[in-house]
Amino acid sequence: MKNVANNVHIGELIAVSSVFKLNTFQMITFLENGLMEVFDNKEAFFNKYGNKETYDGLDWCELNNGRIFTMTK
Repeated sequence: MKNVANNVHIGELIAVSSVFKLNTFQMITFLENGLMEVFDNKEAFFNKYGNKETYDGLDWCELNNGRIFTMTK
């Protein structure tokens, strides 16, 4: 993802970094290198990964604003 600052709020980075046990620099690097994805809503997430009970090989976090962050294991 290019222009991380234009697409992700610093508060989102801080909240999600604690879930994934990463620091904010690691989060930005993962986003820039495509190792982490951000979805604006569940529909976008389900379009890519489907609506399943579990997602093997995928860690994900849904924020209260509806955005979903994913990272492959």
